Amino acid sequence: MSEEYKWFLKDAVVDTGMCTLCGACAAVCPYEIIEFDENGPKLKEECYRNGEGACKDVCQRVMTDAARISMNVFNFKSLPPTSIGQYQKIVSARATAPSIAENGQDGGAVTALLGYCFDNGLIDGAVTTAGFTKPDSCIITSKEELMDTQGAKYSAVPVMAALRQSKDELKNVAMVGVPCQTYGTRRTQFFTGLNVHPMEVGMNGEKADIPNIPYTIGLFCMENFNYEKLSEHMKSIGIDLDKIKKYAIRLDVMIVTTDDGEIEISLKDIADCVWDGCRICRDAVSKVADISAGHVGSSTGWTTLIARNDKGLELLEAAEKAGYIETVDDVDISMIEDFAAIKMRKFNKELAKRLDDGKKVNFYWVRDYPGVRPEANGTNFVKIKTNSGIVQHDYIARVAELAEKYGDGSLELTSRKSVEIQGIKGENVDSLMADVYGSGLKTIGMGYANACPGMDYCPEGLVTTKDLANELTMQFAQKLTPHKMKIGVAGCPNSCVRAESNDIGIVGQLRPKIDTEKCTGCGRCSELCKLNAISVISGKAVIDRDLCINCGWCVRGCPHEAAVEDERGYSLWIGGNDARRPTNGVLLKAFCTKEEIPALIDKVGKTFVKYRTKPGKERLGNIIALVGEGQFISEVLKE
Repeated sequence: MSEEYKWFLKDAVVDTGMCTLCGACAAVCPYEIIEFDENGPKLKEECYRNGEGACKDVCQRVMTDAARISMNVFNFKSLPPTSIGQYQKIVSARATAPSIAENGQDGGAVTALLGYCFDNGLIDGAVTTAGFTKPDSCIITSKEELMDTQGAKYSAVPVMAALRQSKDELKNVAMVGVPCQTYGTRRTQFFTGLNVHPMEVGMNGEKADIPNIPYTIGLFCMENFNYEKLSEHMKSIGIDLDKIKKYAIRLDVMIVTTDDGEIEISLKDIADCVWDGCRICRDAVSKVADISAGHVGSSTGWTTLIARNDKGLELLEAAEKAGYIETVDDVDISMIEDFAAIKMRKFNKELAKRLDDGKKVNFYWVRDYPGVRPEANGTNFVKIKTNSGIVQHDYIARVAELAEKYGDGSLELTSRKSVEIQGIKGENVDSLMADVYGSGLKTIGMGYANACPGMDYCPEGLVTTKDLANELTMQFAQKLTPHKMKIGVAGCPNSCVRAESNDIGIVGQLRPKIDTEKCTGCGRCSELCKLNAISVISGKAVIDRDLCINCGWCVRGCPHEAAVEDERGYSLWIGGNDARRPTNGVLLKAFCTKEEIPALIDKVGKTFVKYRTKPGKERLGNIIALVGEGQFISEVLKE
């Protein structure tokens, strides 16, 4: 019996039957000590970090984190989850080259797309699965090798592990895999942008040098099989594994094409061969891929292609324009939705069974939804958005109803004016979120605009705040959240929301001036000024601009209407935070209009990203201090 080493994933994922064999753990291990057998991954020697390093960080069965991954995949335009995921275009496609169309799976569209990428220098490698007799992950480096890997294999294979086989000269490598492998790819690809920490470096400087992944093509998948069990079953019914040329699953049968013809196998007969981790998978259509591909929804001999983002759409259209594929719009989307629904029903049945049997379940999917986060005791909370603190009574009543129905009945009002439903069990998250969206409620993560009541509610407010905060939330909540950039909007220099302590602080300003013809020198303004910025000299009020903070108290309190408004607007502060390494905000612009603010915030964000080197470890104020206030501000304000 081989020695077993301490490993977080063994206890939390592998031994609990959650592992999908995606291979991400092996791809990122700097020591290359993870290997695979018929039971899944295992350590072949002791881990320097006791099995709690990058492998744990990228495992999509610990947490998919799809809500934040989707911000990157969809260029900060991600939408709440749906049954078949977010997309821009769905078509039926097939390769125009007869050799590819005839030998490929459902018309060979995926092979044709990769062929286009190779021919046009978009990739110099692709990771996929090869071999029917004994499927295995591989990395191909030419269009010619591509032809040898056509067709679905339906065996669980650690595809991502092949990334470690990539040669130094391979700079851009496409990934082709089933849904779990696309999540593993995305967690690896965007790891450093998920507000975590840099990728693991070994004790002697070892690194997992993974090439750039320009395209991720995800395959439709209902389930995959344990190769050892499946091959034994096939041999038991007389199938010669060396003669297998193609697999296909249609409805409830697997069709195995061999040199001697086609053999149909009922999926019921091979149900025991399904890989354990596949039984509790919930994505049938690779929702976070650039392009998803499968036979469902299209006619025989055609592939359904779902271009999910700009990159995927551009590749699909370019390949068609260049003559590599032909497409038609005749896709039955309802069939894809039914296909996805079947997988969810299987997932829910398996989840219920595991919970009834008392088995440990990792609720890896809860962060597929924006605003849902795990709690310390194993339950979850969901953050419900308000209009910067303002809600209608019926809105908050619905929140309360859901808290009683799905949570522990408690609500928390957060410092950034959202409402959190507490104590939600993992098995209830899907139902809760269906009710949240069905009730017209909205969820939100961190990093959005917080505002005081402003002039609409507060007598001391100089400007409106709630509308501005809500507008900025819609424009920047997703875009700035990965960098944890918080916005505070104060209606006056009292700054009850501590705007200057936010990454972006916006403060209402009223610049006063004195009408000397009306001023009697009574001194009322001087008495009201809390900064001693007004003095009466030679019978007239005089404002010291170095002391004045533009609060407008003198204007409100002057009995002769001699202190009047000169201009009204906002001051903009940047770089404040009260986090681990607190920083004080600095004044970016003393006066600006409401219309100027979005463009200035956008410039601040871009300048921050330009100089940031350690995602997850640097807030805006830290970068301003590193670059220098003058340099940073000049770059932001430069036309």
